[in-house]
Amino acid sequence: MPDKLNREAAERLSRALHEPSWLVERRMAAFDVFEKLEPPDPKGEEWRYTDVRRFDFDRFDAPVPTEGVPELSPEAAARGVIVTDLWSAARDHPELLEEHFFTEVPIQEHKFTALHGAFLSDGVLVYVPRGVEVEMPLSIARRMAGGGSVFPHTTVVVDEQASLTFVDRFGSEDLSEPSLCASVVEVEARRGATVNYISLQQWGRSVHHFQTQRFTGHRDSTVRSLAVNLGSAFARTQVESVLKGEGSFSEMLGLYFADSEQHFAQRTLQSHNAAHTTSDLLYKGALKERSRSEYSGLIKVLRGAQGTDAYQANRNLLLSEDSMARSIPQLEIEANEVRCTHGATVSPVEEEHLFYLMSRGIDRVTAQKLVVFGFFGDVLDRIRVAEVREGLANAIAAKVEGGQSLEVAA
Repeated sequence: MPDKLNREAAERLSRALHEPSWLVERRMAAFDVFEKLEPPDPKGEEWRYTDVRRFDFDRFDAPVPTEGVPELSPEAAARGVIVTDLWSAARDHPELLEEHFFTEVPIQEHKFTALHGAFLSDGVLVYVPRGVEVEMPLSIARRMAGGGSVFPHTTVVVDEQASLTFVDRFGSEDLSEPSLCASVVEVEARRGATVNYISLQQWGRSVHHFQTQRFTGHRDSTVRSLAVNLGSAFARTQVESVLKGEGSFSEMLGLYFADSEQHFAQRTLQSHNAAHTTSDLLYKGALKERSRSEYSGLIKVLRGAQGTDAYQANRNLLLSEDSMARSIPQLEIEANEVRCTHGATVSPVEEEHLFYLMSRGIDRVTAQKLVVFGFFGDVLDRIRVAEVREGLANAIAAKVEGGQSLEVAA
């Protein structure tokens, strides 16, 4: 019988990965936190409309260790770029790993981050040295076969004046057994660095997906993120941008398309911790059949963060009468001399628009595709990786047509 998510399974996983003592201690401390923490309360803003108090962790088998890191060009390796799994990093780059691993996202943030820390089974560390530009995007695929659980971790550190594009892919076939993914992403952009991070979630329909992403931008850095949700039965994505350095910039894009009984929940944070920082957020979602979504976004401006410029928009398109979207934009401002704008819309497809297209000889499905592509256009146009942009266009078309969503190339 496979192990369940208990202490003995966490200990066996640690031994199988030959972890050093400090990683063993962190893993077991995370399990203790997981046991003590209650599930998040939906009465709070961060988990409103997402009630996981009865989430049954006993349904899921413990993970098995997995391997796989992006391919790194010889030129990048020669310039000091590091791309490795966490356990090789613990052996070959212990100081780098210990300094950055699980530091931006606290284990005790909520029950699912603690669970992730206790059963971490698939991790990658990426480090780009000062002044190095990695021209080709790095891509890693997180897979799941036969059910169970996976706990992928991504740690990315881009040093001063360096640049990187990283694509995280999460995908599987439709699985017969209930499956779980609890993922953590932590990205640090040092002074003058540029980071583009893309998360593509296309799990099979039996998967419950929980992900926490946190991006830290130092002085004059640029961090662009794209969070895509197309698969899984349920996905809860928490994306946070923390601007710690003056002149730092964050672009946060989100694209989600739900159908059938899918349920997507998203929480974003734009935290302005220094003066003269800028953030620009655009999340767009389309919903079919009986699917539903929630979006909760907070722009937070700390005291002293003068000159902040923040924009937040969430737009939702309903393609059926039974679909439902909720949106809660929020502001929390402790400084004056700022410009902060937020807004949200939930709109059905206008039948007049479809009728106009169909009166020109276009069938209804094609008419819907044109409307949906027009809706998602300003997000797709801002995606800088051509293969991802084209793959998303194909996946969106498949969703409109009612077929299986195609896997996005990267």
